[in-house]
Amino acid sequence: MAITNQERVGKAVDLLRAGLAPYVEREFANAHKDKAATEAKRLLPTEDRINGTRAISQWDAAALLKLMWDAWNEVFGRTLGR
Repeated sequence: MAITNQERVGKAVDLLRAGLAPYVEREFANAHKDKAATEAKRLLPTEDRINGTRAISQWDAAALLKLMWDAWNEVFGRTLGR
């Protein structure tokens, strides 16, 4: 049976999350030391209760991308170019 486009996109998002999560967690920990989890949760929307209770490495792809966007200048812009 052929794979559907929905399954393709779902797999791509899962692979993105799997590759991005360790990097985001490491860079955020390097920048904020022992306050990394608190700072990351501060940048989450208040309605995101699911990711707010998890470690950064367990967040979904959308939350990881939002964290990168919101913390670009202070964390990720140092190692990743424009």
